[in-house]
Amino acid sequence: MATSTIDGTIEEVVIKRRRSQASFYERIKFRLDDGSARTWTRLQVMNNVAVFLTPGMRARFYRFDAIDHRGLSGVRTGDGREAFGVARLNEYVGIGLVVVNLLLTIVYHTVLTDVSDFARITALVLAVAGVPMYFLYRQNRIDAEKAFVREAGFRPSARAA
Repeated sequence: MATSTIDGTIEEVVIKRRRSQASFYERIKFRLDDGSARTWTRLQVMNNVAVFLTPGMRARFYRFDAIDHRGLSGVRTGDGREAFGVARLNEYVGIGLVVVNLLLTIVYHTVLTDVSDFARITALVLAVAGVPMYFLYRQNRIDAEKAFVREAGFRPSARAA
């Protein structure tokens, strides 16, 4: 998984929707110390991190790119506040695919003998597909955590962008 950081001040935040645990942003525009601007689009952010995403907020922001989405995993402000969060739903879906479809495969082969070959193969393929899905999303989360923990105690400078 790719992780990156940016030190800057938020200029613009356009939220797409907010859910109970995460928020989804159309774009977030940052002003960097050198005066340049950077815009990140289509981001998923856990709500404990999203509370920091307001125009004028100066901080270090931690970004991640997962298999099918990207987002902000953490934020550290100059006054010592920080937050970290990465959704684990995709990990749970991956392991759920493995468990449910292995059970279905077992039931299809032992109890329900008149099930079509297509159903049997589909259940087995989904079970196998869940294994790399689980491990890839898990590794994405771990990489984001390592990037955040590696800079524990870091505080961005207080100078304005």
